[in-house]
Amino acid sequence: MTQLTGTFDVMGWDEKPYDEAKGLPKLTHAEVCQELHGDIEGEASITYLMGYRPDETAVFVGLVRVVGRIGDRDGSFVMQDVGTFENGIARGRWTIVPRLGTGDLSNIRGEGHFAAASDSATYLLDVSF
Repeated sequence: MTQLTGTFDVMGWDEKPYDEAKGLPKLTHAEVCQELHGDIEGEASITYLMGYRPDETAVFVGLVRVVGRIGDRDGSFVMQDVGTFENGIARGRWTIVPRLGTGDLSNIRGEGHFAAASDSATYLLDVSF
């Protein structure tokens, strides 16, 4: 396994409610774009489904498509993302989805995590090719 670390910047966040029935938790859909730096250089396109608790903490699930470069390998891959937003920090677990990679990243496998606050966002991903 190879450990990849780095940071990311949120370049766009478009979140809209899709179910806000009175007396029920708010459910939203978010389209997100991130720029990745470090061991992964590229962009991530993410679709999240989010559920908000009354205290505005949240849970989320999503699919993340990463397009970019890892070392001398170019291509793309897809990850499942499951996490929470609490105390101003989003934390998620990533799992690379087999057989959704392209190019030099077509056989990538692995898992990792991220943490993102308003002033910083970091990731760690353990992968094999």
